[in-house]
Amino acid sequence: MIIHLNANKNMKTYTVNLTIRGILKLTTVICLVTITACTQSKTSSCIVDVSHPGVAVAPICRGQQVEEFNHQFEGGLYAQLISNPSFEEVDSVGDNAHFLRFWSLVKQGSSEGSLSTSTTNLLNSYQTHCLKLDITSVASGDVGAADSGYWGMKLVNNTTYKVSFWAKKDANFAGNLLTKLESNGGKSYASFTFKPITKWAHYTCDITSSGISSVTGTNRFVIYGTTTGTVYIDVITVMPPTWKNRQNGCRPDLAMVLDSLKLKYLQFPGGAATGGLNLSESWYWKGSIGPIEERSPVKANIWKYGNDHFFGLDEYLQLAEDLGAEPMYTTMAGIIPYLNGVRNLYNNIDSMRAIISDILDLIEYCNGASGTFWGNKRIANGHSAAYNLKYVEIGNECQMDTTFHGNWSQYTTRFTMIRDSIIAHYPNMKIIYNGSHNLFGSSTANGCKMDYTDEHFYPDLTEKNFHRAYEKYNNINLGVGKICVAEMANQTQGCAPNEIGNHKDAVRDAVFHLGCEKNSARMWWTVYGNYAGFVGHGDYGPCLVWNDAVSYFCTPSYYGQKILFSDNSGTQILPFTENTDNCYWSASVGTEAGKNDVLLKVANPTAASESVDISLKDVVKVDPNGHSTTLTGAPDDENSLANPARVIPTNATFMAGTNFKYLFPAWSVTVLRLKVLK
Repeated sequence: MIIHLNANKNMKTYTVNLTIRGILKLTTVICLVTITACTQSKTSSCIVDVSHPGVAVAPICRGQQVEEFNHQFEGGLYAQLISNPSFEEVDSVGDNAHFLRFWSLVKQGSSEGSLSTSTTNLLNSYQTHCLKLDITSVASGDVGAADSGYWGMKLVNNTTYKVSFWAKKDANFAGNLLTKLESNGGKSYASFTFKPITKWAHYTCDITSSGISSVTGTNRFVIYGTTTGTVYIDVITVMPPTWKNRQNGCRPDLAMVLDSLKLKYLQFPGGAATGGLNLSESWYWKGSIGPIEERSPVKANIWKYGNDHFFGLDEYLQLAEDLGAEPMYTTMAGIIPYLNGVRNLYNNIDSMRAIISDILDLIEYCNGASGTFWGNKRIANGHSAAYNLKYVEIGNECQMDTTFHGNWSQYTTRFTMIRDSIIAHYPNMKIIYNGSHNLFGSSTANGCKMDYTDEHFYPDLTEKNFHRAYEKYNNINLGVGKICVAEMANQTQGCAPNEIGNHKDAVRDAVFHLGCEKNSARMWWTVYGNYAGFVGHGDYGPCLVWNDAVSYFCTPSYYGQKILFSDNSGTQILPFTENTDNCYWSASVGTEAGKNDVLLKVANPTAASESVDISLKDVVKVDPNGHSTTLTGAPDDENSLANPARVIPTNATFMAGTNFKYLFPAWSVTVLRLKVLK
């Protein structure tokens, strides 16, 4: 008879041989075994075999998927201050059929005017709306159109802002256009005057702020008209200083937070933004290149995520270059996966030709030499060198129908068509397949040829399944290539639009990702699920970073990921044997920059601390000054704009040795770094 006592995460097995007479004493036997198990003195331990380093450490949490939802770029990473800059976000509100989001009329005293959108007198064939400013009286002063940014506009004193817009006037307007950066109360911080003409013209200026006593978001940009008449305005940008001084670049504080993750891969433009049955429903790269005024305006995709294409393909690729990360492009596959509770929708297979042609054009734009059609386009758009795109994922979560309904043939058919066409033209391109969404299921690629399989998970891990998540990739089907987990986030409180993410999520994330790192032989890279969001205006949570117009904060998951994998990546996996109740481990040696360090990474996702005897096998001597980085907190603790440092890592030293004891706190993520001496 076998009796299992699951006293901790290590299954203990006790065997009892029973004769017929012994059956009569079964109760006594069970009691004796129970007493022995409960009273046995157990010492938690971990033995690390430093003399036998294994495979190279996979870039766990060293990639990131970014896309335009949660206002991740518009209102976030993208530095542009103007919201609805080409006036394409037009709603019907009450009796107003042309309600402009984010824009309002500013007038003084008895002066009068109105704002509306026009679908005539347009700038060009790419734009479908422009702003019409009608001024009927300037008796008490100028009348203008104001934009307060994305729920606020940050202005900093003695800072230069680059203003750009297009405008034309009717013959009845004889005045000037006065552009201003000002407080919401009308206090001017910077201004410039233009004289418009009756044809569309491009107007630019650099204006430097002054008189700002404190940094707030209670500001606006206004274009005032100084006389009565009608003016048309379109395609406005107001750019503060950007990260690495890119012309159409990123907000410095948020870009530096992303850069601190030391990414090796950047995946874009989605995510869900790539879903669609045809090119008009998906993120359209051809409409996102070239001059901003010639980019096709997009109000929302099938998931209702807004996107104006001002931050386009070249900007994504430039961001990857600036981060030192390999770009990874996600194509559409002619499938809408599980939209609004409806099973997957598929396009007509004949329409795949247009999708495949578009994908091949994209690769030529990224990698084509001078003399190729799309290579010439890239060069004309300002990037003479090829972007050297090496990785393409075909579709996003197109196997979701497989996971829930067992129908995988529609995706594999389309995947194979796209993959074969790409490889025929670009035989060295690495292709990624949409894998499973079942954390506790098997990885599969259904016989398709690929290099990597991408799996997405949004669990709420508990003590019942920590170990299964940790050991997810102890073994995999060799037919899936190496595993990429391009979206994974624990969701203790679900995925509501403004769900921030707490410390419990961070520790549970760490359990999964440490399991991935110890299985580096089978892993390519992993990613956190949703990168960033605008506080109070998200689509899905939790995220690594949240911001408003002025500031930001990082969640505990950001810090957990950063200390475990960005700041302490390691170079080769070390084998280890552990016997602990609460801790989940990964061990590696770090030889970067001439170092010879042992890295022990540990997550304790329980309410009990654990003291562990740690041994470094075949090590003669270590520096007695060990270094630790620890993330701790109460399970429900969250960071916020008001308290961004509620849960942050702490650094300390400890007494290290070839044999030493260490106490891992409850609800903690810990990195121990020990220097091996020769």
